[in-house]
Amino acid sequence: MIKSLAKPPAKRDKTREKIKLAAGQLFARYGIDAVTIRDIAKASGQRNGGSVNYYFGSKDELVIEILNDVARINEERRARDLDTLEASGKPITIREILRLLTGVQGMDTVELHRLFTMLQIYRRDLMHTEIPGKWDTAYQRCVDHLRRLLPDHPPKVLEQRLYFLIPFIWTFMATREGGEDRAEFWKKFWADPSTLESFLDAAEGQLIQPASVETLDAIRAFDADQADNKS
Repeated sequence: MIKSLAKPPAKRDKTREKIKLAAGQLFARYGIDAVTIRDIAKASGQRNGGSVNYYFGSKDELVIEILNDVARINEERRARDLDTLEASGKPITIREILRLLTGVQGMDTVELHRLFTMLQIYRRDLMHTEIPGKWDTAYQRCVDHLRRLLPDHPPKVLEQRLYFLIPFIWTFMATREGGEDRAEFWKKFWADPSTLESFLDAAEGQLIQPASVETLDAIRAFDADQADNKS
């Protein structure tokens, strides 16, 4: 269960935080579009949906605030772990950066993965307006390490690979969902420690695979077409 999406609230804000917590749990479980204001009010112990609108103005504003909370939690964890890795003196490898990006640290984080995945699926627009420049500093530090570790990739190829990688990580890690109703297959699947290591193998393979002739030809053709259009 997601215990908290924000810092400890003041007494006057307890109801607000209770609503936000209930909404986050429902969004993680059912998706954003399937959850109504009435559902959130009921789950948070409010008499009607008016309480949700009173504290947040609208469901959309509630979603934006939850996204910022989740992104902040992820940013703080990632920055802390990256600081530790950089200060350790150990070689920084692609695998260590990927292990940091998966960020699996207990049930709360697992459920946050699910919530963040739902936010990516249902509100992709917010991922491009709420996070960049605000909650992605540690992520950009990770990207800088990957650029250094993958010098042979053309910049466009590396950019594309990273764009593929992040949804891959978050979506698949969301299958580690906790709770008694988790599918028996996933319980057994993730109980094996080799599953996570194999997952990291797959993620690393996405990054280190050399760009194909077809990809490089497509990049050259596109760039040439763009140059012609500008002239």
